Amino acid sequence: MSPPICQSTAFEFPNTEEGARRAADIHADEFYGRWGSRNEREFEAIIAALEGAEDAVSTSSGLAAISMVFHALLQPGDHCVAVHNCYSESKILIEELCKQHSVELTMISSEDIENYRNAINPNTKLVYAETPANPTITLVDIQEVSRITKEQSDAIFVVDSTFATPYNQQPLKLGADIVLHSATKYIGGHSDVVAGVCAGNKDLMSKVRKAFSFHGPKLDPFAAWLLCRGVRTLGLRVQKHNENALKIATFLENHPMVNKVYYPFLKSHKQHDIAARQMTGGGGMVCFEVKGGMNSGLSLISNVKLNKMAVSLGGYSSTITHPASMTHNLLPREEREKGGITDGMLRLSVGIEEVEDIQADLENALNQANLVTN
Repeated sequence: MSPPICQSTAFEFPNTEEGARRAADIHADEFYGRWGSRNEREFEAIIAALEGAEDAVSTSSGLAAISMVFHALLQPGDHCVAVHNCYSESKILIEELCKQHSVELTMISSEDIENYRNAINPNTKLVYAETPANPTITLVDIQEVSRITKEQSDAIFVVDSTFATPYNQQPLKLGADIVLHSATKYIGGHSDVVAGVCAGNKDLMSKVRKAFSFHGPKLDPFAAWLLCRGVRTLGLRVQKHNENALKIATFLENHPMVNKVYYPFLKSHKQHDIAARQMTGGGGMVCFEVKGGMNSGLSLISNVKLNKMAVSLGGYSSTITHPASMTHNLLPREEREKGGITDGMLRLSVGIEEVEDIQADLENALNQANLVTN
């Protein structure tokens, strides 16, 4: 019922022929530890099945997955299109990789589909999107961007679907070529493992795996085992995340201390129609702006108890953070504003606790923030 953990880094070959066969097979799980173990292969097979992909590659973090995709698919002189409104360290990584490898980079806002149409050209080799975006919950119309990408270039379209999970969104079925996740978040689900994974067809994943084998951002066997454990309850957990988050988003939308709420399954979300077309649930992430700016925001997260102040997300426990001073503080204010991040914005990862308890904790913290404002 629980697969054994294979910690070995070296494997005995029964004969020279078998040794040579494994050496020639980059997918081999019993050749050398850096190439992977049976635990990693099990996890990759699960993700490939969930995403409707032919293959998947697991890595030591979500950023490692992004890095391996970019290393595998871009050459000096190529052109890449990526987005301002995404996780700050993803943005910084993409900018640095393109700069170091002489790749022309165009950064756009993903909210206007015309930005893709204007940015993609015949030399574009990779188009990168994050949907829903961290932390603003802005969406990308995957099907439409895929169509534009294929009409105007031969680029590979890559979608970071971390916030949605395979349960709520299937980017490959909507036209993306590669889907990737920070598996640290919902896929792991227990806040006890750091990992990444990408999935796509065999040809693309072979290119990524080749880059991976030389750069070496390997996922260790125990981490892979933890991910296999976590993914077994993904459906049950995400159902509860969806249910709780919609209730909390509705509560916040009607609270006098809240200026704006960003949640894709609220009808007030300006891209609700996209969410309804490409997602089966809104996910567990809610972003909202409080009155009073940074002081009120910091007061709120300083007064929560059940909702823990922490920068990660996607676990069973509710967490809350202030993006401008925490998760996106490496970006200058001008860059944060390009991504839609304001000083009064808070990012809430709604857990699977009783929703009444989550709401009561937020109500108390909002009351404390109101005292600061007044």
